[in-house]
Amino acid sequence: MTRRRTDKLADAVGLVTLGFGVVLTVMPRRSAVALGLGDRPALARAVGMTDLVVGSGVLVGRPRWPWMAARAALNLVLTGCYAAEASRPDGNRRARAGAIAMASLTVVDATLAVALAAQRGNEE
Repeated sequence: MTRRRTDKLADAVGLVTLGFGVVLTVMPRRSAVALGLGDRPALARAVGMTDLVVGSGVLVGRPRWPWMAARAALNLVLTGCYAAEASRPDGNRRARAGAIAMASLTVVDATLAVALAAQRGNEE
């Protein structure tokens, strides 16, 4: 992957992360229900605040790869949260979809973190 493409992808990830961070922080109850996390506003707000920090780091942090790796790690935690919600007796379909989405995003973010680290290594 070219450096330009990697940087553009990291910028997009950072902006999307900030956007989710704002929404999850400002409207945690509504966001949690809409995203399939059930009635867990404290979780939604905590994730939102973390997204604000991580998204900012992805956009302006140098090097960028540790911030992207942190995002991948957060996605793993969220995959577990979604999986727990999906296993409840009411069978939350949004939570199942959320678990799959977060697991997929973990792979994307980890791959991008590795690409960013490799490019950084090539500069030194």
